[in-house]
Amino acid sequence: MTMIKKYKTGLVIGRFQPFHLGHQYLIEQALKHAEKIIIGVGSSNVADENNPFNVGQREEFVKEFLKQEELENKIIKIVYIPDVPDDEEWFKIAEKLTGKVDVVVGDNSWVNGIYTAHKVPVIEIGHHKRHLLEGKKIRHQMKKKLTWKSRVPKYLHKLIEN
Repeated sequence: MTMIKKYKTGLVIGRFQPFHLGHQYLIEQALKHAEKIIIGVGSSNVADENNPFNVGQREEFVKEFLKQEELENKIIKIVYIPDVPDDEEWFKIAEKLTGKVDVVVGDNSWVNGIYTAHKVPVIEIGHHKRHLLEGKKIRHQMKKKLTWKSRVPKYLHKLIEN
């Protein structure tokens, strides 16, 4: 059995469009690597077809997940991270919002590359059931009125439908 190094403060970033079981897996895995985590709601300033839920709705999804799974005491804070076209500017904004983090946990190669360039350790956990649990696919299912609820925690169904 391999020992997992436990960092003090981790960072997870997601768009949560909508929050789904892949995000649940990501947060659960992050908490295996960090005592506490900061959750960054990415693309907070973007509203379009690929980002139909506003940042307040997405934070509500995350908070409901944390409450239902009794993880609220493991979260330092939730921050809104806007998209900006310049990687260095994006990092400065993210770091100002999050403060110093000891590790980033996630599979976004763009985010991971930026943090790696700034000498912050990154742990890639691998996408969980990506063929089913991808926001784009779930949004497509919702738009076409096809089955999507099995891909999202049950307690979020009403929040997402509203």
